[in-house]
Amino acid sequence: MKKTVTVNEAISKGKITLVYLPMAVMVVIITLGITLSVYDLVPGWTIPITFILGTLLGWITWSYFVNKWKVWAYENVRNVNELKRKAINQKLIWKSDSWFEKTEFKNSEQEAKLQLLQKKFLEKDVYKDDINVPKETLIYYSKTSIYFALAVSVGIILIGIYLVLEAEYWSLILILIGLYLAYDQFTKLKNNNPQIVINDKGIKLRDEKLVSWKNIHDDNVFNQSSGRDSANFLSFNNVMVEIDELDIKFEELEHLLHVYRVRFENNN
Repeated sequence: MKKTVTVNEAISKGKITLVYLPMAVMVVIITLGITLSVYDLVPGWTIPITFILGTLLGWITWSYFVNKWKVWAYENVRNVNELKRKAINQKLIWKSDSWFEKTEFKNSEQEAKLQLLQKKFLEKDVYKDDINVPKETLIYYSKTSIYFALAVSVGIILIGIYLVLEAEYWSLILILIGLYLAYDQFTKLKNNNPQIVINDKGIKLRDEKLVSWKNIHDDNVFNQSSGRDSANFLSFNNVMVEIDELDIKFEELEHLLHVYRVRFENNN
């Protein structure tokens, strides 16, 4: 019997060929160009060209391997809808209507296979119950995250005080920022109420009523990047809740959504 590859296994393999390999190609080309310039083997004005060439070759590497990975992943993974959603979210591939998708290298054999595999996306993803998941999960603020943020806040305050003593009075702003951040973390530290409650009946957010699974749609855990900033979110029904400060991991919360929905469907 053919072993089905899990979504996370396929994503891990995709990261190697679609993220790390193109990045390695880009870094090697750029490093080579800078090194040659340092040793006066090529003129200095070639360094910007090296950056452009490195980026271009990195992109070509991604373009060459992306459909190889798609064919393999879509053939071997059962839950292809989850796979595609995660692959897009983690920047392995682009959305189907994206202009960047047009830069992919695709031969006739790959195109035929991908066309045939499209029917798998019409099938609903299948999940199973997990006896290790309790009847209800309460998710709180992470004490570790709070203490770390408090330490950073105290550090900002101390730096501000030191600079004020050195007659750098603009650093009063640093003290105010540090005090605000510390107050915010102390508020969270005193909050002993669960921020999210999940069970086989639905999802309950802080200070909100429980929403039944029958009324929940588009439930998902995803990462959102903006420049250098990146954050993880739970979303459903057009609601987004940041989970980075909570005592739950990305994959764990995603698993809970699957399990509790399965239990709801089995009971109804």
